[in-house]
Amino acid sequence: MKLDAKALRYMSTEDFRVLTAIEIGSRNHDIVPATLIAQLSRLRSGGINKFITDLIKRKLIASESSSKYVGYKLVYAGYDYLALKTLSKRGSVA
Repeated sequence: MKLDAKALRYMSTEDFRVLTAIEIGSRNHDIVPATLIAQLSRLRSGGINKFITDLIKRKLIASESSSKYVGYKLVYAGYDYLALKTLSKRGSVA
């Protein structure tokens, strides 16, 4: 999949909060549960499903299920979008 940098400007701050929460949660978990994502991103747990669904459609995160729970993990495109957002905040990338 090619990285579409133009789609970066159409992502909301909540989308990036969810991506960041998954990145933080993956430090301790292979698959991050939705409840932990809601807690780390400080968004409502009911509204978080909308953002998760949008990120799955954009192929920035993947849904996986284990024997205990359904969780999510970042794919390479998700990491790339987080890196581009950080670089654009610093002013390194226009």
